[in-house]
Amino acid sequence: MDNSPRQGEKSELAVASEMVMKGYGVSLPFGHEHQYDLVVDRDGTLYRVQVKTAKQEGGNRYYIQADADRYDKKYVDLFAGYSEDKVATFFIPVDEASGKRQRVTFTNLEKMGSDRSRRKSNHISEYRFSEAVKRV
Repeated sequence: MDNSPRQGEKSELAVASEMVMKGYGVSLPFGHEHQYDLVVDRDGTLYRVQVKTAKQEGGNRYYIQADADRYDKKYVDLFAGYSEDKVATFFIPVDEASGKRQRVTFTNLEKMGSDRSRRKSNHISEYRFSEAVKRV
């Protein structure tokens, strides 16, 4: 996966396409002065989404480079992580983001060693769009 600006554009279009295919309305802001890349309309509620290209971090864990302190929750509702590896796009509410890297795991919950590991895993089941927007 290359890190050029084109990769970011491909990720934005892939997330927009995925949202449209799932039946949501999607708007793209004009210009680059916004903190968000997409606006997703879910049943009349608008969500501002900052899209990041996700990278694999060993095994079934992926992360996005999104410095939580850089984004204002007045202007961004969700981070979206997209990977060309065909793993599911994940969505992290900005309120839940901390630090510079936001991580999600795709490991089957039953294969995790302990209940503590499961609770701390940031499992994809909690970070699909329909689940993440419940926490915005």
